[in-house]
Amino acid sequence: MPLAMAGVLSVIFSPVATRLERFIGRFASSALVVATAIIAIAVLAYFLAVQLTAVAVNVTEHSENIAAKITALQGSTPDWLASIEYGVSNVERRLQQAKPVHKHPQTVVQAPAESSAAEQVLKPVLPLMYSLAQILLVIVLFFFLLYGREDVRDRLVRLTARIRVTLAAEAIATAGSTVSQYLLLFSLVNFGYGVSIAIVMWILGLPNPAFWGALAFLLRFIPYVGALTSAVLPTLVAFALFPAWSTCLEVFAAFVILDQVAGQFVEPFLIGRGIGLSPLALLVSAMFWAWLWGLPGLLLATPLTSCLKVAGDYIPALSFLTVLLGADRKLEDYHDYYRKLLEIDRDGARALVVEYCDENGLEPTLNDVILPALALMGQERVDDHISPENQKFIVDTTEGLVGELGSRFNRPLLIPPLRLVGVCAPGEVHTLGLKILLELLRQDGVAATFLGDGKTAAEIEEFAKRFFPNIICVSCTCTECIPAMLELIRAIKAALPTQIIVAGGDAANAHIADLLEAGCFEVSATREQARRTVRRYALQRARSRVGVPSKGLPGFSLKPAPTEPPDPIPTEQVAVAIVPKTNE
Repeated sequence: MPLAMAGVLSVIFSPVATRLERFIGRFASSALVVATAIIAIAVLAYFLAVQLTAVAVNVTEHSENIAAKITALQGSTPDWLASIEYGVSNVERRLQQAKPVHKHPQTVVQAPAESSAAEQVLKPVLPLMYSLAQILLVIVLFFFLLYGREDVRDRLVRLTARIRVTLAAEAIATAGSTVSQYLLLFSLVNFGYGVSIAIVMWILGLPNPAFWGALAFLLRFIPYVGALTSAVLPTLVAFALFPAWSTCLEVFAAFVILDQVAGQFVEPFLIGRGIGLSPLALLVSAMFWAWLWGLPGLLLATPLTSCLKVAGDYIPALSFLTVLLGADRKLEDYHDYYRKLLEIDRDGARALVVEYCDENGLEPTLNDVILPALALMGQERVDDHISPENQKFIVDTTEGLVGELGSRFNRPLLIPPLRLVGVCAPGEVHTLGLKILLELLRQDGVAATFLGDGKTAAEIEEFAKRFFPNIICVSCTCTECIPAMLELIRAIKAALPTQIIVAGGDAANAHIADLLEAGCFEVSATREQARRTVRRYALQRARSRVGVPSKGLPGFSLKPAPTEPPDPIPTEQVAVAIVPKTNE
């Protein structure tokens, strides 16, 4: 507990010490911050103790009012409640009368030896000495953690490097500043809440309003139940001091209403979304730290949970803490999508993906939801955790969703139009990756068309001769399809020497040299690389059309325009670009 408390204090006050260090040096700045924090905490503790004593004296002076209210409560007890009380007391009396009397055998107990005079003197002092030792340990640890914060950071970086955990010094600095800012702003909100409570208690006439404000400020660090806990004692004092019942309700309502104003309006404006802590995680954390350390654990629950959550955000080896403690599930949406597909819930999966797409766009949806879910499906199938029927359902559903998501956005064509055809190598069965690429190219303004599943080399060659697309994208993920893919590329290049062919897929990337020799312009390792290639080609065509030299775009050989315009490529979706008429 001393180490945890010193660590939290050092995190909170590190920005202050860093700013002071520029003027008075590291040692003096650390000592000044520690001394200031100690004085502030000591003054607060003394103030609370003195004020609590004054409150107790005020309450004892109004014992007659307390007795009158208790008598009134007893006199106003409903008949049904009085009957229940009488029945319970009657049962307890009968049980006591029917309880058998057991004669226990006499036992001889050895009397403890009389303690010495020194032990009798030290016995009441030992708990105080233990508390003072813990306070002194917190102070010493606080100073050394604050003074050696950079050294501690460097040691952590070296240690994680030796155990092969990726951790950068910038990550530690960012995490520390994030927690420091959050805890500082949260403390300011609690301070404002305490000041407001003190003002309202003064208006209501409750004695010692500063004490109630300080108590509210301190207890609001306890997550969710702290404000209600701070309202109990002043409500009881109002019950004892004021004859009217309305004052008790006004005092309790003031704590609740001001807490809601601070939580619902002030915190979102001042802190924003904070660091994304789950409410359930905060409650469980408060229970754990309270069980471990009592009241100090309750006060440390929110700062410690914040530190653990931010550590999980910035340290890969601790990422499980983000899953356990975090409230933001944005990066885990693909798990929900994959789970709904395993449950054969097509409508639920569609609703989740469509909502994500409307909020974030097509490309983030493909990268953050669709593709991770497909990768997870592949791993699950390799491990034999899902059946072939599950895999087919997931692939079929995802293929339909990819086309539907693309149709939700306007896609004006490039000027001049660029026609692209996507084909799979003969015998290839995996088409979803190519369809995703074509959908992204359509968003870029390309008239991209998927030729279809199960096409033979002759059908693909005939199609290329008839419709003469600008670019042909060939996908191959199965190694056994490479020979057929090489024959297809050679046939297309023999019939159309100026045709640009871009290949991709796992198998294609394993046979780059063979594909380039057969006539491929490029073998793209990623979808983004293929998109860059298409963009470069589109830019060169546009410059060539207006007579601008295409410097910096080597490698493309633009074919001459055919004497007769080719037939349009059949496609399910037609995009029209409206261009304003100019004198040129």
